[in-house]
Amino acid sequence: MTSTEIALLLNSNSEKITRIGEIIGKKIQEKDNFEQLNEFETTFILIDVLEHNVTNGGFVQLFFNSSGQFAHEILQAYIAIKATKTVEIISRAIQLFPVIPVPKNLRIRQQALMASLDNLDLWDDLDKEFDKYEDDIVQLTIDYVRNHLDYFD
Repeated sequence: MTSTEIALLLNSNSEKITRIGEIIGKKIQEKDNFEQLNEFETTFILIDVLEHNVTNGGFVQLFFNSSGQFAHEILQAYIAIKATKTVEIISRAIQLFPVIPVPKNLRIRQQALMASLDNLDLWDDLDKEFDKYEDDIVQLTIDYVRNHLDYFD
């Protein structure tokens, strides 16, 4: 039995997510470098990246921090787990960014955000919409792991 299979036996879904994140996290040797991960593990991590950033500071935090370089990949991760409502929100958040595609380079991305103070408020309504959690992201993520178990561990 793999570590991920054991993690899926834990009682609460949040414990399952935390443990699987720890298992995958051990493979990440450098912040924001997911080269050691396969596509399925990367999907899991990108979901965690968005959840952490948006729940702690909104979409502006996601775009302003180094995690913003993954904006388009994060959208693909939510498509992969079939989080349809959240995909709509992320897609609209990306479309509101002053430069499309969202720049990978941190300095360029931050300069685009700071070009106008109004840019910092662009995502307020989407932050509120995101906070409604219309998709059960935890369950969808667990289902994704179960459906692709061969690619974890």
